[in-house]
Amino acid sequence: MPDHHVRTASGIGAQVRGARISMRLRQTDLAELTGLTISHLSDIERNYVTPTIPTLRKLGDALNRPLEYFLTEKRTKPRSLGMVIQGSSIGGLAVAHFANLVEAKTNGEMKLRLYQQSSLGTAREQVESLVEGAIHLYIDELHSLEPCAKLCGPAFLPYFFKDRAHYYRFLNSDIFQKEIYEKLLESGIHLLNPVSNWECGSYELLFSTVPIFTPDDLVGRRFRSYPSEAAVALRHALKAEPVIVEFAQASAAFASGQMDIFLVPAAYFSSIQIQRHAKYATLINYGYTLNLTIAINEHEYLKLSPDVQRCLEEAACEAGQYCAQVAKEKTEADLIGLSKVSSLPIIHPDEQLWRSRFDAAIRQICAGKLLPPGQYEAIQSL
Repeated sequence: MPDHHVRTASGIGAQVRGARISMRLRQTDLAELTGLTISHLSDIERNYVTPTIPTLRKLGDALNRPLEYFLTEKRTKPRSLGMVIQGSSIGGLAVAHFANLVEAKTNGEMKLRLYQQSSLGTAREQVESLVEGAIHLYIDELHSLEPCAKLCGPAFLPYFFKDRAHYYRFLNSDIFQKEIYEKLLESGIHLLNPVSNWECGSYELLFSTVPIFTPDDLVGRRFRSYPSEAAVALRHALKAEPVIVEFAQASAAFASGQMDIFLVPAAYFSSIQIQRHAKYATLINYGYTLNLTIAINEHEYLKLSPDVQRCLEEAACEAGQYCAQVAKEKTEADLIGLSKVSSLPIIHPDEQLWRSRFDAAIRQICAGKLLPPGQYEAIQSL
């Protein structure tokens, strides 16, 4: 039975050809995968015929594209990008740069509307909305995706990796591919920059109401945690009392006395003005902090043309370079300002002691129920 027209003015042929080329398939390859003849595929790609819905389903299965990819006209409606960080932070500035790059690279075909500081909900709520497609993109550190990929919890705790080079070896590893990247895909989340280059400094600051010199000083203290089985377990292992507070509310919670200790990455403490409420700050420098990663709803991603997908990935890489450069310049300036302008005492502790104590605590909780046998050792040996 011959194919009939699905719509009068069709861009389906270009969509089919673009998806085929992006997968490095020849027409003969696609014909073999779909059972269609080469001549029929050629006619479809040249818009001589418009395929039926059953034919489009065959093409979609072979090209890993939903039906909407072929049938939906170009969308100019802005896509929503949610985040928990503030727009004035280093990461927030990089996100704005990313949005500008996307619009420029796609000639306005794709625009992003940015929602900062948890205006679309908590981190967990935004991840749920991302899976459902209510939010199109979400940017954060990978620990926020723990509900969809369990390894995101323990692997992105402070001190889990030996240094930044070890961190990158993990991001490039088969373990990351199978246990995080592919697990997220199963939940409908596609990482635009799985090996993220959005570096955000090399240290964190432990703001506190009492001086914290060693991990022993954490014992019995109310230590802020994000909602995470791994993060809560680590605080218990350090004999601190975890207090779960969302990042957007953490500064206010600290000011109101709900917690004694608040650990903040280098890129963010200045934007939330936490130094106004703390009496001390302990510099925790373990050689890296977590890079920001951009996640997009997989169904939404597959509806985009290969050109737009490429533009998104290029923009993510370029914005990451921008983020790393701004972080390199600004985190040190912020640290100097913290001491000189805020007059906040900054404690420089014994880094080896902190690393050894965190290593022991992380090993303890991973050997429990957080990771399957041997996985912790496999990651550490990378």
